[in-house]
Amino acid sequence: MKIFASAALVFSLFLLAACAREPNDTGGLISLAGDFSTPFQIHIDNFVRRQPPAVYVSPRGRLDGKPRALFVPLRFTQQVAHPVSFSNMVSRQVWQIWLSLEGFEVLEYASEGGPFEAGRSLALARARGADYLVGGYINHYLDGGSGGESSASLAVEIYDVKSGGLVWSLAQGGLMEARQVHDFYLFSIKERIPADPAGLVVRALAYDMGRKVAAWGNPGGKRNVDAGRERSGEGRAF
Repeated sequence: MKIFASAALVFSLFLLAACAREPNDTGGLISLAGDFSTPFQIHIDNFVRRQPPAVYVSPRGRLDGKPRALFVPLRFTQQVAHPVSFSNMVSRQVWQIWLSLEGFEVLEYASEGGPFEAGRSLALARARGADYLVGGYINHYLDGGSGGESSASLAVEIYDVKSGGLVWSLAQGGLMEARQVHDFYLFSIKERIPADPAGLVVRALAYDMGRKVAAWGNPGGKRNVDAGRERSGEGRAF
């Protein structure tokens, strides 16, 4: 009877680990090893811990169709070496996630338009014939690699190019904790860290904020957002 109870407990934890997923590019791999003579080892992928995006400014209504926008590299407010190239690398990850959500008819990436500065970036968007400008800030970025904690904090702003008014203002932060091992009597749970933990944090934040914006001008937003989740490797959340 005790053996069956132990097996049921391990199986329940396995199912719990399978369901407790956050957006993760690793594909949600879970492995189980062991037998009743040695402790079971459950390996799960670590996930991004975060709160929902904070929305400071948002439109009162929805658009009639998908907008055309220009995306400029986000401004890095943290002191780092080579901030322009680093900002371009991080910003492209955000832009690619937003493309996958299909919330815009056109979302052009202008690497030469960064780092974001509202007045100069709006002038560039007008010259390119865009309806909206997407920019913002990378307020914090920490890559802890495979052994430490990784975290990021982003703020995204969207402006109406014609009026220059602020239409959207969103911010969000997230972290991936260092790899941990949870030892129990009959089993242990070990967390795996992806190859690019800080990048995964950025992509998770971009997905959360982009999903809100994508529904703004997309009548079929939910269908396309779900498709974007599949293409970007997003998993289930708590």
